[in-house]
Amino acid sequence: MSYNIKDLQKLVKSKDFESYQLENLRFINLWEKIYWRRKDLWLTQTELWKLSQIPQNKISEMESWTYGDPWYEILNKLSKWLNISVEYLDYDSITRKTVELYNHVFSKIKDVPDIMQFMKIPYFIDLEFIKNHGKQITNFEYIRWNYWPFDKKVYDYQKLFSFDNEKWIKDIKPIYLTADEINVIDTVLSKIPKDHWQKLKELSYQTLPMKSLWVCLWDNKCMGEKLILK
Repeated sequence: MSYNIKDLQKLVKSKDFESYQLENLRFINLWEKIYWRRKDLWLTQTELWKLSQIPQNKISEMESWTYGDPWYEILNKLSKWLNISVEYLDYDSITRKTVELYNHVFSKIKDVPDIMQFMKIPYFIDLEFIKNHGKQITNFEYIRWNYWPFDKKVYDYQKLFSFDNEKWIKDIKPIYLTADEINVIDTVLSKIPKDHWQKLKELSYQTLPMKSLWVCLWDNKCMGEKLILK
């Protein structure tokens, strides 16, 4: 089965796509990252081939989800010429849409974000989307952990947005985030103490998923239990 990413909207409606997506989700996420990153930089496949010395037919196969699992050497070459961290391509834990969300959020806060902001701000945004749209916007699966709703994938995003990788973050365009979704995100940011990690931590314990566990800031009850956002 061969799919072209340009036909994604049409393919989603096909009968075979759901099973294909489940079986090949890792590759779909990877090829979408490559395709859209190339578009961020206004590069054609031919231009990327000449820069990276990866044959154009291989780049085409990657972007049409027919290549399979690439060698790490190929990802290294692509990350260099696409001006991104190789972890962005290689880590299954990272999705383009969540990266777009972080990129937008961090353009709205004052200082370098700490781990509390990395984890708590998406949590409040996901709660809002669950309430209004029935689904969350990030790829996080929140559990109750020491001082917060938590998902260990946050550490991969934090590494991605470190100063070492900052040069490419500003080049990312919103592809998956719609204008309506960005408006919702901005509304949430206007209502929460986005620049104060301590207040974010305290506020998270006042949310329904945390209250449903009957936990408080300094206890150790229900550690590791999955939060029900709906």
